[in-house]
Amino acid sequence: MTPRHTARGIVVHDGKLLLMERWRPGLHYFSIPGGGIETGEQPEETVVREIREETGLQVTTGRQVLEMRDGETRHRMYLCQYVSGEPHLPADSPEARHATPDNRFQPGWVAIGDVARLPFTYWQPLQVPLVAGLTQGFSEQVIIVSAVESR
Repeated sequence: MTPRHTARGIVVHDGKLLLMERWRPGLHYFSIPGGGIETGEQPEETVVREIREETGLQVTTGRQVLEMRDGETRHRMYLCQYVSGEPHLPADSPEARHATPDNRFQPGWVAIGDVARLPFTYWQPLQVPLVAGLTQGFSEQVIIVSAVESR
């Protein structure tokens, strides 16, 4: 089976980071919004599409700054420029259509100073380099972390 790579957007606006808050049975955590790269789609296009679909925001995509590898799967994180909108879960999004009281999503802005204290569960290996990049600036080189580090 071919791995499903993802592309995600790091969007900062007014000192806050756009994150997806997620509840699943027995879990509550945050993640960087984004999703699966479709056939024929460039990762930068995926970021714009997924952020619009999941949060209602319009963004433009900049350079890749982080990557998390889980076996053969690559989760790429891109710096994005906020263009417009307020975070909400659009009613026609797959996340809204499949939501239940035990499985739900809520996009929103989180103060950058609070990001280090949030639960990231699966995405935990990204938390330290994400916070460092947000507070000190992202490296010119893509920082690569392994999902295995959190297991």
